[in-house]
Amino acid sequence: MKSNVAHLDRLDLNKLITFLVIAESGGVAAAARQLSLTRSAISHSLAALESALGATLFHRVGKTMVLTPEGRRLRAVVSDARDRLSEALTEVLGGSKEVSGTVRVGLFTGFSRFRIAAVVDEFTRQYPAARVRVGFGPQSWLAEELTAGRLDFTLSLRPGGPSLPHIRSQRLFEQSLVLAAPPSKSRRIMNPEALSRLALIDYYQSDPLIDRWARHHFGARRAARDRIRCWVATTDLAVELVLRGAGAAVLPSDVAEPFQEEGRLSVLRGPREPMRDPVWLNQLASARRVKALDAFRELLVREAP
Repeated sequence: MKSNVAHLDRLDLNKLITFLVIAESGGVAAAARQLSLTRSAISHSLAALESALGATLFHRVGKTMVLTPEGRRLRAVVSDARDRLSEALTEVLGGSKEVSGTVRVGLFTGFSRFRIAAVVDEFTRQYPAARVRVGFGPQSWLAEELTAGRLDFTLSLRPGGPSLPHIRSQRLFEQSLVLAAPPSKSRRIMNPEALSRLALIDYYQSDPLIDRWARHHFGARRAARDRIRCWVATTDLAVELVLRGAGAAVLPSDVAEPFQEEGRLSVLRGPREPMRDPVWLNQLASARRVKALDAFRELLVREAP
């Protein structure tokens, strides 16, 4: 999209809403019915918006309208802006005491599903008019999305720090990380030779978590790359592969414990105390005070051990 022409003060916001209705309803005819306008009025509005932006928002394939990459990006932005504006108007004009709106949370891929499920469950039970969107991603994505205002909170292994003064960080808790393996493995103290014989599951090729586990327990060590049989994006998939006997993986202890108690996996211990990572709650320092965000943050802090 051409940034030199896409100035907000030159755009008709009604045309953005019309575009969003076209995208959500599936076409011009459906949008016309929903907005009680003629098809020609909808088509004219879309053409005017595309002209103002200098971008094609839909491909016309027969009677089907398919969003272009620019259209998909604009739809996401306008949809989010509509939701946020609706929430703000409810609070400003309605003076409602009800906690409502959407809280957008980003988590690093190894975050415990049990921890976030407990918070989301309690939040939605207490505040039935509120909604939560949860996404997972690497540390760089979390910082980028928070900085761009597309997330309200991130739960990350990294705080904002001096290089990111616009991010306010609070240390929530420390998570223990353990090496979980199929239950046929004995619960012995591991050594480098035993580690070198294990099939492994890990998360990021650029920074394997098993290397950090090995360094923590054995010093300047790293796992043999030919022992890492697969790379996964989430802890859930790593757990499932361990349960199926595909290999061993580093997991948060509270994720491993229920399966360990059931005898479905074993924890292979190193010679030192378990590796621990601090988990940080990050939020934009300039974030506006909204009831839903305040309530969700309060629950996160309260539920942290």
